[in-house]
Amino acid sequence: MGGADTATLRPVAPVAQGAAIATGAVSGGWVVRGLKLLLGILLIPACVGFSLAFHDVVYDWCVVVRVSEIFHLDPSGIVTCARWLAGGMVAFAVVGGLLWRPVLVYVFAHELVHALATWLSLGTVTNFRASVSGGQVTTSKTNTFIRLSPYFVPLYALLSVGVWLALDAWWRPLGDYRYLLAGLIGCFWAFHVGFTLWSLNRGQSDLKPDGWLFSIVLIYLANLLMAAALLGFALGGKPACAWDAVKANATKGYERSLEIYRNLGRGAERLVRNT
Repeated sequence: MGGADTATLRPVAPVAQGAAIATGAVSGGWVVRGLKLLLGILLIPACVGFSLAFHDVVYDWCVVVRVSEIFHLDPSGIVTCARWLAGGMVAFAVVGGLLWRPVLVYVFAHELVHALATWLSLGTVTNFRASVSGGQVTTSKTNTFIRLSPYFVPLYALLSVGVWLALDAWWRPLGDYRYLLAGLIGCFWAFHVGFTLWSLNRGQSDLKPDGWLFSIVLIYLANLLMAAALLGFALGGKPACAWDAVKANATKGYERSLEIYRNLGRGAERLVRNT
C-alpha cells in the first residue's frame, strides 16, 4: 500500500532537518528539485512570451473585435458577452472584497480538485475535510499534477460550463443566453484567481516538493491557457471556440517565446565575444 500524502491550505510544521537530508539522499530528491529549479528558470522567458501572446489575442479579439470573424458570430453578441464577462469579474471583486469572503467555498473546491486529480491519477482518497480554518485530503499517491491542480483548475467555472452545455443539449438551445454564461465565467474566474493568489500568499505546502519557482511557473502558464479557453467559450459559447482560443494562444505564445529565447541567445553570444 502506498504512503499517504496530505495537502492542506495551512502551513505544515517543518520536517526535522536530519530526516529531510536523509530522505533527499536516499530518493535523489535534491537532484530532482535542482533540475526542476533549472527548468523553472529556463521557462521564465516562456512566461513572458505567453503573457505577451495572451495580450495580443485578447486585444485582437476584444478591441479589434476580430473574434466575430474567427468564430463566425454576430459582433454585437460578442460585445455583449465581453461586457457580461467583465461585469462578472467586477461583481465578484465587489462581493468578495467588500461584503463576503467565501473561504469555505474555496477550500472545498481546492480539496475536491486534489481528490479529483488523485482519482485521475489512479489513486485513492481516504480522508477529505474542508472548513473555514483550512482543508485536508489524504491520498494514496502524489505527483505534480495532484499537488498543483487546484491552483490552475477553476472548478466552479468549469462546472458552470458543464451545466450550460448539458442544458443546451438536453433541455433547450441556450445560444441566445450565452451572455449569462459569460457573466458566470467572469465571476468564477475572478473567484479562482483571487483565492489562488490569497492561498499562495499563505505559504502553501503543496509547492514545496516541486520547488517554489518551478511550481509558480507551471501554475502561471497553465492559468494562461485555462483563461484563454474560458475566454473563447465565454465569447463564442461553443467548445470549438475554447479550443480555437487555446490553439491561438499556444501558437502565438510559442512564437513569442522562441523570439525571446533567440534574442537572449544572441545577447549571450555578443557578451561572450566582447569578454
